[in-house]
Amino acid sequence: MRQGRNRTSNGMSKTYKGIAIFGTPASGKTAISLKLEKRLPGSKHLEVFDELIEPTLRKSPHIKGESVRERARQVFGYLKNKYGQSAIGKLVTGIHKRKYKKQFIIISGIRGLENAQYLKREGYLIVFLSVPASAGVKRLMEREGYSKDAAVKDYKEEETIYKTSKVKSIADLILDTSGKDPMRPAAALLRFLGKYECKKCVNNIENPVISIDKDGLCQTCALYKSKFNPKVFRKELKFFKAFANRRGKYNAMVGISGGKDSTAVLYRMVKFGFRPLAFTFDTGYYSDHIFSRSAEMAENLGVSHERIDIRTYVRKIDRISYRKTAELYDLPYSDKLQARFRGLYEEGREHYSVKCGHSIPFVRTCQLCRRVVIRAYYGEAVKRGINLVVLGINEWTGLSRNNFTAIRKLKPFKNKPAVYIVHLPFLIQAKIGDTQKILRKIGWKEPRGELLIESNANSCLFARAAENKARKLLGFHPDSTRLGREVTASFISKEQALKALRKRHGYSYSVREVLEKAGVTIALP
Repeated sequence: MRQGRNRTSNGMSKTYKGIAIFGTPASGKTAISLKLEKRLPGSKHLEVFDELIEPTLRKSPHIKGESVRERARQVFGYLKNKYGQSAIGKLVTGIHKRKYKKQFIIISGIRGLENAQYLKREGYLIVFLSVPASAGVKRLMEREGYSKDAAVKDYKEEETIYKTSKVKSIADLILDTSGKDPMRPAAALLRFLGKYECKKCVNNIENPVISIDKDGLCQTCALYKSKFNPKVFRKELKFFKAFANRRGKYNAMVGISGGKDSTAVLYRMVKFGFRPLAFTFDTGYYSDHIFSRSAEMAENLGVSHERIDIRTYVRKIDRISYRKTAELYDLPYSDKLQARFRGLYEEGREHYSVKCGHSIPFVRTCQLCRRVVIRAYYGEAVKRGINLVVLGINEWTGLSRNNFTAIRKLKPFKNKPAVYIVHLPFLIQAKIGDTQKILRKIGWKEPRGELLIESNANSCLFARAAENKARKLLGFHPDSTRLGREVTASFISKEQALKALRKRHGYSYSVREVLEKAGVTIALP
């Protein structure tokens, strides 16, 4: 059987065969179990009703009752009388050994003090979900269609039959599930098991798309560890350097913001022998100092610079998405909005592709911006007869043939040339120390009030306006995955990333005000 671990107060590691989730009626046992199954690799959700109660009901037509809950109680009594007080606990462990031997099981739908005691002795973590009776009664009324009197009666019967309050007294962990988001208590349980944060990067399971494996790594770090191949970069570097021999006034475009990464990349491009054109995209919501600082850095390095307004690349569906995003961030804080934010965060991952034709509100601002920027990279490069766009991004461009790569090919049209996007720091496997050496050499200094490592809210006013509301509603910083990838790639340390994520960027303008000033929204029909 797979096993979960918890570090006890004396520092010793305790091992569990699985998790058994008990609780008051309508406390969210199944919902939380499903969240855990999704976030614990190698786990299996075992619902007692599906595995035991329903099969018993099919074989026992004599068991009658007005509701499924009432018939389930009769099955509980029948099994207890036939096989003993802890019958269901024993049957569940038998199912675990017989059907799910290699998996860490998460049991829901189980009740009864004796079953809890038995499973605890057998090495299962006993978790009790607690919700105030008034809230539980309300949930039963909504879920089962009960009257208030029927819901109150159900509550009392559960306590009488299953000794629910006594289960709470022996539980290893008690979680409050009065909130609407089941991921909150699930995250607390994973923290208890030591499955909360990646041991390599800053990703943690507050983020609904992150899971931690048995080795303590998030899925990104685990994949990077297994798929990273230095040979890929040797081939890509040779391909990249060949562009330096191409003719024309410019043989590469270099994106520059005046910050540490892009400035160091522009310096490297000159040293590589390229004739680069430095450019800074204008989306309408970048800080003014970006443009003046970019022009200054380019001039210092003897490179031509252009400020390029890319709002012409914003499609109608993008404008609607900007509008929907502004409306989303206008909404007041609530449990309902928190659940919606987390759901939209997951949904946004499916819609940030440049090819996406959907308009949705985006919680993570970079995902919406990316739909515009990628098209602009291609369009502006082709317009100038250039096939290479080089960026100071310290992570991979993507996975290609099961390898992490530093170069991405863009060719949206058959009758037009390809443009290659290069993440130069990742291609040459540079580290933050290498970048700092270049910056000292050319006299670059951090602007007043800025950290060396910053989240995207430092330079993007769209991200800055969204930052604090997003982090409060999500439970984690919206830029944590990007900085996490820089840690995964060993460009920066985990401590440096955490310091950047802790910083709060004060800003008095709303998301709506920023986007309307930028002129990128559209009225909804």
